[in-house]
Formats: sequence, structure tokens, C-alpha cells
Amino acid sequence: MRLLAFITPLTKVKALQLFQVLRQGSVILTGVFLAKSVLTTTDIGVYELLLYIGTLMSFFWVNGLLQGMLPLYPNLNNEEQRSFLFNAYLLFVGIALSVFALLYFGKSFLLPFLTGQGDLPFYALYCLFLLINLPTYVVEYFYLLNDKPKLILSFGIVAFGLQFCAILVPVFLGWGLLWSFYSLIGVAIIKHIWTLFIVFNDGKIVYNFSLIKQYLQLAAPLILYAFIGGFAFLFDKWLVGWYYQDESAFAIFTYGARELPLALALANAFSAAMIPEVAKNLKTALVQIKEKSRKLYHILFPISIALMLTSSLLFPIVFNVNFLESAMIFNVYLLVLVSRLLFPQTVLIGLQETKVMLYISIIELFLNIALSFLLVYSMGLVGIALATVIAYLFEKIAITIYLKRKFDITLSQYTDLPLFSLYSVLLFGSFGISWYFF
Repeated sequence: MRLLAFITPLTKVKALQLFQVLRQGSVILTGVFLAKSVLTTTDIGVYELLLYIGTLMSFFWVNGLLQGMLPLYPNLNNEEQRSFLFNAYLLFVGIALSVFALLYFGKSFLLPFLTGQGDLPFYALYCLFLLINLPTYVVEYFYLLNDKPKLILSFGIVAFGLQFCAILVPVFLGWGLLWSFYSLIGVAIIKHIWTLFIVFNDGKIVYNFSLIKQYLQLAAPLILYAFIGGFAFLFDKWLVGWYYQDESAFAIFTYGARELPLALALANAFSAAMIPEVAKNLKTALVQIKEKSRKLYHILFPISIALMLTSSLLFPIVFNVNFLESAMIFNVYLLVLVSRLLFPQTVLIGLQETKVMLYISIIELFLNIALSFLLVYSMGLVGIALATVIAYLFEKIAITIYLKRKFDITLSQYTDLPLFSLYSVLLFGSFGISWYFF
């Protein structure tokens, strides 16, 4: 805890951003070390396929339920807030059990459909890991809503540090991925015990059906929105698996199909932390979003531009020469930063206008599917990535237009347009240069 004292002031926004950096950083570093290990590209592809399956079956409802907490919780009284902690945990456990049952007992039809594979090593172990681990996603948001930034960061350091070691230590000791998955289950048990401590210590052990109903009514559109919004990224992987039916191609695409980890972590955490502020005071929150997002521009755009121009040199060094093709896919995904650093969805969720986001995301879904099938035939893996960039940008533009028409909230009220435009032009220009010399 002494290390936390050096991070001053550690606000809940900064703590959640650091938490997301730890989450994304551990994923990237795990991939780097796996590429440097004795594992083959096919072995790594198996690992990535399992992660893909778990993400596909959980990202939408986890994100939707977590986002639904943010505008609801601040408007509850103290007793309702304590009851909400317990009931939200129960909801996560129930859905995690359903996911486990579907994956485990539906293996014979799910695996061929999702991956083009009839079987995958360690599948049953990974299903058990998901069952234990999924309910622990509530921890950082419980801490966020109760303004406990040090505990957010502490949980992140412990959870992702243990998870990083659980995967890599057995591999480098020569025990193989089998013991990595055993270790991951052990880490999930530790995280779940931590979660139970919060629920029973801070929550009120009373089942509240009306509160759960209110929560689900608010979160349901967000769950569907998260599914359709995140579907673009996961659909990319599905299309690679279906179109190429090759674990090596899947690994090459997966290692390139990553947004700048720092960008994803900081932007998502910032958006989540600002939603309760919008719910409390719209006018003040718009000013805060504009001012604080400007700081993100100065950090994330220069890093992305530098990576754009050097990725073809860095990928063979950071990973290995087999992943050189991943560099251009990575460059395409770096363009997602332009839409990532626009925050109209933050304002809309804070206003509890969640249904319109669902309608926009449905259009985005069909746009992404159509473009992906069209571009994969003409541009290969890069075309699949480019379709996602276009779909994401469409979504943000559509939400921006809706905010202006219904609430008369302009983009300039929560975005520094001159600075944002300048950085966007520089980013696309650097992409053109990298494309020319690749």
C-alpha cells in the first residue's frame, strides 16, 4: 500500500484507468512472452481461441450490467445501495452458471460454429475458470461506486499480477498450458473469495426483486448495445476462423487485431467514471468531459502515431518473425482511436437514453458484417480490420447527431474539436505512410 501513496491524488477516475491499463497490459505482455516461449504458433492459437470463446460468451452481458450500475446506483438510498451489491452479485453468478452450462453441454455444436474446430485442448478447464471468474468483474465497479480508488488499484495489481504469473510460469517451467489453466482456476478462486468478502461485508443479504427488475430494465438495452458494439471485434475473429480454418492465421490476426491497450483502458475507464457525473449534473459533466478528454488526446494520439510508423520493425522483435503480417492489421486497429476518444455514448448513458444506442448499434452490426465479407475477399485480413474501424466510427457519428437533435448538445460542448481534428488528420496521415512503405 505504500506504493499507492506516491500516486497523488489518486481519484476514482485515475484508479479505474490504471486498473484497465493493468488489465490490458497483462494481456499484451502475456502474448509477448508466449510468443517468446517454446510454444508453437498453433499452441498459441489454441490459447487465443479459448480466450475468444470466453469473451464472446460473456463480454456483452458483463459490460452491459456493469454500465447499468453507473446511472442507477447514485440515485438509490443507503439501504438500497447495500442491497444492490448483494443482488447484483447474485445476478452475475446466475448468468455465469448459464454460460458454463451452455459452453460445457453445448460443446458439440458451439465449437464447430464458433471456431470451425471439432475440439480444443483444455476446453473443460477453461469453462470451469469462466464459471468462477465471471462474477468477480463486479469488484472494481463496487469500489468505483463507493469511491474507494486505492482498493480499485490494489485489486488490479493482485488480480492481474497473479493471472500473468499463472499463465506464464508453468509454460516457462516446461509444464505446458495444462498447468497454466489449473493455475488460472486457482487465481479465479482467490478473486472470488475477495468478491464474497465485499458482498458480505458491505452488502445487505436481502433479495430485492423490484431492485433487480429496475436494474435489468436499465441494463437490458446496454447489454444488447454492448453485444452489437463488441460484435464487430469478435465477428472479425469468427470470420478469420471460418474463412481460413487455420490456427496459425487466427494467431497472426489476433496478435495484430488489438487496439492500443493504453487507449482502450484509459478511454473506457474515463467514460465509465463520467457516467455518474452526467447523471448528477449534465452541464458540469460536459465541461469535465471536454477538459479531461483533452489530456487523453495529448497522451494517446502521439503514442499511436509513433507505433503506426514503427510497428513493422517492432512486431518481429517483440513477438517473432512469424508475426510480421500482424503489424499492418495492428495499424488498422490503431485508427479505432479516433472513434474511441469521442464520448457521446457517455452522455447518452448518463441521461439514461439507452434504447437509442441499441437501435444505432443494430445498424452498425449490419454495416460491419457487410463490409467484412466484402473486404476479406479483396484485402484479406486487413480488410476485416478496416470494416471494424468504419463501423465504430459510424456509431459515434450517429450518437453525436442524436444528441444534437434531441437534447441540443453539440459535439463541441464535450469535445475540443480543433485539437481532436488535428490529431486525427496526423493519425490517418501516418497510416498512409505506413501502408505505402509496408
